[in-house]
Amino acid sequence: MKHFGLRTLALVSLLTSSLLYSALAVVPQKSTEQTSAGSSQVASTKDSTQNCPDADQLRKNVQQLTAEVQRLRSRVALLEKDRLATTIQEQLEKEEQRGESLQLHLLQIADKEAPLQARLDQVNQQLKPEALEQLMAGVGSVHPEDAREEVRKRLSNEKVRIQSQLDLLRQDRVRTQASLATTDAAIQRLKQKLAEALR
Repeated sequence: MKHFGLRTLALVSLLTSSLLYSALAVVPQKSTEQTSAGSSQVASTKDSTQNCPDADQLRKNVQQLTAEVQRLRSRVALLEKDRLATTIQEQLEKEEQRGESLQLHLLQIADKEAPLQARLDQVNQQLKPEALEQLMAGVGSVHPEDAREEVRKRLSNEKVRIQSQLDLLRQDRVRTQASLATTDAAIQRLKQKLAEALR
């Protein structure tokens, strides 16, 4: 009903204005008083439109709705910002945990490498000719050369086995260090993104 009243009022105003302008165009010889009367009528019609209570209420409603939409947009933007920050924080914590796990694994590799390397150094010393001679000096044997060769083979086999284990550990260390470098870079990127998200 409010919209219908506004449309009707607007049509009346437009029709009145058209009739007035038509009259002025057809009868230019009319008196200034008549023209003034017509102008007063148009002004009165416009004033009635501007002062219409329905129009004022509609304008207030539009302003209120516009303010509410803006408030909701701000709220949604804030919630989206919080959601993004939470997601980045979770990713950061996951990468930090991965980094700690990789560092622990490197320590475990080092713990395994140390005794193996020490034993390898010892075996290399024992394989030297003078060390073999000293080792066999106190061993009585009908065939000392065969006994010495047997000891050398045993030490050589042990050396190969230890070296193989060390090679595997070193390969594992290289892979772990590469993964740790990637994780550290990811952590730095996520920290930067989090700082930007919290601004």
